[in-house]
Amino acid sequence: MLTAGHPPDLTARRHAHRLLAVGAIAFVYTVVMAGGTLTIPLYVLWASRYGFGPLTTVVVFIAYVVGVVGTLLVAGSLSDAVGRRPVLALSLALTALSALGFALADGLTVLLISRVLSGVATGLVTATATSAIAELVRVPRTAAMLGTAANVGGLSLGVVAAGVLAQCVPAPTHTVFWCYLATCAVAGVSWLGIPETADKSADKGGDRTRWRPRVRRPVLPDGASRVRSFVAAGVLVAASSGVNGFFSSLAPAFLRDNLGVSNFAVIGVGVGALFLSALLAQIAMPAALLRSDIGTALLAVGMIVVEAALWTPSAPLFIVGTVFAGAAVGTLFRHGLAVTAALCDPGNRAELTATYFLFLYSGLVVPVLLLGFADQAVGTRDSSALLAALVMSTALVGLALGRHTEPTSNA
Repeated sequence: MLTAGHPPDLTARRHAHRLLAVGAIAFVYTVVMAGGTLTIPLYVLWASRYGFGPLTTVVVFIAYVVGVVGTLLVAGSLSDAVGRRPVLALSLALTALSALGFALADGLTVLLISRVLSGVATGLVTATATSAIAELVRVPRTAAMLGTAANVGGLSLGVVAAGVLAQCVPAPTHTVFWCYLATCAVAGVSWLGIPETADKSADKGGDRTRWRPRVRRPVLPDGASRVRSFVAAGVLVAASSGVNGFFSSLAPAFLRDNLGVSNFAVIGVGVGALFLSALLAQIAMPAALLRSDIGTALLAVGMIVVEAALWTPSAPLFIVGTVFAGAAVGTLFRHGLAVTAALCDPGNRAELTATYFLFLYSGLVVPVLLLGFADQAVGTRDSSALLAALVMSTALVGLALGRHTEPTSNA
């Protein structure tokens, strides 16, 4: 017979298991996201070795985006059908395979294939891990913060670690990825402690076994006002992705060629400052300030200061602009994630989250590809000014769409 002391003990054990599970999911999420930015400080080395310029660098970066977007379109709802746990395992396996490809790469073709694999892994993990955290952490705001911390924290750790290692170790284009593979092995061990969190009651008639890969129409919430609120958040995060794309592809070359920065660790920290400030903005900024108008204002300040740094030129000013731009990226990302969480139903959580990330990663393609072409045609300064104008125009469109909609971001 149970005594009066047992139920509290059982509750405490369940709480501890839940915390460990959330920690394991966040760790796997962080590791996979870090794999997407390990390449950033190394682009200049590959460009020198294989003889390609800014446009080819952009193409290698976009190979990653193609992998992400294609996966979100084809398999965004996969974890709703087969469960969160197996999809997390698949994403970790693919990111390890991608790292192995980079470690053994001997040409541009292998780099492209490895970047696509890394993108597929990211596309699988974003919606899946975000949904799994939301299902274990019942407070939406806390779940959004944890998901964002793992996502953006992984991006920042990847680029900073790669930059520091590239400066300190021999053969950095190989050694960085062997070190990362060891981290993937640790994440694989932590995956063993992750429970299944998907709602099996939503799977009537064995739907989990009948999932088929196909291009799916992006899902939107019900109701015109809710759709408009969701699309506004998506357009804003797409605008911030243009900044992300610049820092993730051509910023290292800009730092080296235009600002005279040649130290890989400094390049890694300089680019990582974007992601670190994005993470700090979400953790330290009061929830009342995590709004679309605040994020757009920070984005405008960041882009203006970055442009001033490129025209001056001034590396310290570039870092200041990077911090403001990163705070904008973090604010707009978490705002959109909160809106998405408020509009999700249990049966389509991963699918709607995948649509949100589809906005995010689709926003990377056009600005960065335009930047690659413009850099060859008109030079660095004019092309970066064009990017800044495109990013701000998109953000203003998103801000206008969000007016007079339901206050879902406060949920």
